[in-house]
Amino acid sequence: MKVIKQMAPGGKNSMKSLSHELESVVYSSVRERYPSSWDRNIITSSLFSGIKNILHGKRILTPGNVIQSRWRMYRFGRDQENPFCDTAILVQVSYHDGQVIQGVAFLEIAEKDPQKNTFSGLNKTRIKKISSIGHGSRIVLYDYDPISGMAFPSTAESVIGTSPHSWNAWLPYTHAVAVPAGLALALDNKSTGLYKASLPLSYQICYRYLYGLDLDFGKQAMDIATGARTDRGNPGSLILIAAAHGGAEPLDAFDFNRELYEHIG
Repeated sequence: MKVIKQMAPGGKNSMKSLSHELESVVYSSVRERYPSSWDRNIITSSLFSGIKNILHGKRILTPGNVIQSRWRMYRFGRDQENPFCDTAILVQVSYHDGQVIQGVAFLEIAEKDPQKNTFSGLNKTRIKKISSIGHGSRIVLYDYDPISGMAFPSTAESVIGTSPHSWNAWLPYTHAVAVPAGLALALDNKSTGLYKASLPLSYQICYRYLYGLDLDFGKQAMDIATGARTDRGNPGSLILIAAAHGGAEPLDAFDFNRELYEHIG
């Protein structure tokens, strides 16, 4: 079943078309995993591999700009009794004016409990830890049901669908969202009530991370992500994104502990 309405033509390399592709991957990697493979680790591996396959090397056309990115994926190669978080996304952005920044986004991930509206896998202690180090940290939530009621100020064309098909009004929805970790702590909620403070994960990646937004740049956060320090644990997986604006080639220059992380894609 198609859950994402085909958008108005914007060119196959436009941000709108790209968002449509990403939402299709979200559907196949999240919704279609339920109930046979409903496990956050399986879902995450499939989802980010699919996202990487779409974005790696693609030139994305936006109004007045061109963005290109390169992706690499790693997993922590040793047993960790207490990982710092599920996933870290290390992003290096080369802007059109020559400035370059590198920052990290920490992600804690949970799948919705079967036949319930709760996320029992969320660990409040872990969420407190990541938000204390990475103020831009996010909780990623997977749902086998359509997620709506998100924090969009207006309809987002990139995730428009019809749910159900008999409705006359368009409703934006997805199956994977990102919630600011600090806000989730303030709401003190482990249910779908968090959706009101969420954005689609596809939106978070395309319209936030590729622009260097919602990242943390402090030394402690960077050292934990790259494996330069291990006393507080490290991310279970590490995703490297090198993005370049203005038509330049991504620099793709990351310094991280290759003895700790194994390349997986």
